This record gives sequence, C-alpha cells and structure tokens, in this order.
Amino acid sequence: MNYPEALPHGELTQVLENIYLVTGSVSMKAPHPKWGPFNLVFSRNMIVIKQGGDLILINSVRLSDKGIAELDELGDVKHIIRLAAFHGFDDPFYKETFGATLWSVDAPYLRGFSSEGSAEYYRADRILKSGDALPINKASYHEFSTSTPKEGLILLQRNKGILISGDSMQNWSRPDEYFNWFAKWMMPKMGFISPSNFGPGWLKMAKPTTSELMEKAMLSYDTLLPAHGFPIIENAREGFVSAAKRLQD
Repeated sequence: MNYPEALPHGELTQVLENIYLVTGSVSMKAPHPKWGPFNLVFSRNMIVIKQGGDLILINSVRLSDKGIAELDELGDVKHIIRLAAFHGFDDPFYKETFGATLWSVDAPYLRGFSSEGSAEYYRADRILKSGDALPINKASYHEFSTSTPKEGLILLQRNKGILISGDSMQNWSRPDEYFNWFAKWMMPKMGFISPSNFGPGWLKMAKPTTSELMEKAMLSYDTLLPAHGFPIIENAREGFVSAAKRLQD
C-alpha cells in the first residue's frame, strides 16, 4: 500500500505524565470564488499515551524517520485510535508498520468529506460504541450519537479528568507555524480561530444537536487535548460549557 508521505511536524513533547503530543500539518484543497482552489495548510495534533512499554496513538499523524525513531525510544506502538470521521489517512501506515490494533469511531474510511460516490479505502480492527472498553487504563469512550458521521471523545480519569477530542472540540486561539498564508487569512473568516471552540466545519457537516454539545461539554474534565489547536491544561470544561450555551442561544 502506498502511504501518504510525512508532512512537516514538530517535536514529540510531554504535556502530562505519560502523555505526549506532536503537532503536524495537513494540506487540503479549498475553493475560492474568484481565484479557484488553493492549498489550505493547517495544523493537527497526535496524542501519544505511554502505558508501561506500550504506546497508544490517538488522531495519528505520520512522523518523519527521526520522529519514528523517537517513538521507538519511547515504547512499542500497540494501538491506534481514530476519533474523527474526517481523519485517519495515516492510520494504515501505523497499523501495518507496527502491527498495531486499529480502533475507530463508527464511521467508514472515506476520501474527502462526502460519502456520495466514495469507496471505503480501509477498515479498522475494532469499531467503537459509547461505553466500550478501551486499551487505555481508566478511560471511557463517548460518542456524539447525533452527529452524521459519528465522532468520538476519550475521557481519562486522572488529573481531574483529561478529555481527548477529534474535530469536535478545538482550541485554535491563534494560527500556529503550520498554517500557510491562505489558512491564516481564510480560517479566521470561517470561524476556526477561536479558543474553546466547537469545530465550525464539523458542526456544519455533521450537524450534532446543541443538546448533545452541552451534554459532552458537561463531562467531568479539567484538561482538553484536541486534534486541532493548543492543549488546555486547566479549566477546559468552563470554556466549552460557555461555547455550548452560545450555540443554544
């Protein structure tokens, strides 16, 4: 299988005990009414949980050879977890390179953002449902059931609660070094650049109910580790409860 190449990314950085984050990038075509399609390049995060000698990758981002060597020093990649239906193109690389078990939100692997005419290009070993056991100690899986396609969250029962999100809960308080000029110009206009933010693209496409947004915002957590944006180490819940209230008004 031909895997997507590794795109620019940063260092693997410890953010909490036995939890690491690496910020990478993704490029996609975005239409412009006057000038045609442009490459929109922006950041995405992979979370790595170390459990004994094993590693669990969440929201996978393919790393360079140097990055893979750092992973190897940290532990053995045993599991990959896909939380966002619109993510996952780096999952096959990790599954097949390391012989890892692939867990996925209940959504097919499709190219693009529309299921019409799209063929499923990959399949997970395990499909997740709310309440399912995870390969992470003291963790629970929560599903946005009113979202189409589905979207997942992982809640770790440690440090007053740590929530890990995909596209649903974001914290891009500002563009970072992985945004190209077009993304820096366009994404604020689209509502993406805002702290404690439910992803505007995800809201538009997946259409979860505002009552479920509030339900998930009210989970018991203090920290958010998002796929998009900066980690919120303290008081994350307060910001997302406020964001859910604004969407209900």
